[in-house]
Amino acid sequence: MTYDAGRVAAKRINDHVEVVHVDHPGTVLEVPRRDWEAFTAAVKSGAFDLEILERAREENVA
Repeated sequence: MTYDAGRVAAKRINDHVEVVHVDHPGTVLEVPRRDWEAFTAAVKSGAFDLEILERAREENVA
């Protein structure tokens, strides 16, 4: 499954940022604010694949 990065919403909550894909609103990735720049750099470089959200959701449901 391939995610469109334009369909990902990020919301700043106190000390972290919640990242949610619009097609999977029940799967939330929490990124500490201190790591936000490194996280976005990893996503842009391809080192972090947003498909991990789907795999994590499937593992937690099983």
